Amino acid sequence: MNNKRFKHNKRKKYFFLKNTRGAAAVELGLILPAFVLLMLGGMDLGHMFYMQHVITNASREGARYAANYNIAGNPPSSSAVSAYVKTTLNYDSFNFSNFNVSLSPSGGSPNILTVTVHADKNWWILNTLPGFTNPKQLTATTAMQFEGS
Repeated sequence: MNNKRFKHNKRKKYFFLKNTRGAAAVELGLILPAFVLLMLGGMDLGHMFYMQHVITNASREGARYAANYNIAGNPPSSSAVSAYVKTTLNYDSFNFSNFNVSLSPSGGSPNILTVTVHADKNWWILNTLPGFTNPKQLTATTAMQFEGS
């Protein structure tokens, strides 16, 4: 009689190992944070690539403006190119932090000008991971030859 009682208690003791209720909720709780970080991190990286694309186009348009609208071989001033890119082309509406446009003659030839655009990317999610520091400076540079030179 005593032996049967011992076997019965042993079965009850490990009964919870056979019960799978709530296993899906526990698995979801373990996987969900990593999945959310992966999705939001992908969006953050996508935004950085989008910003790089926009400032690359801004530098091309600024260089095209400076190369086409020069007077007697002199390009417009850096402030004129910056105003053209920011207001006329409406690149300032993207609300990038530290959005700067600069124009400089290239060192190799006086007929080539260089337009450089800077913008800062502030990470939304990825700044919590090592290697992603705020702000990340994005830079795009375009060099063009003066028209008619």
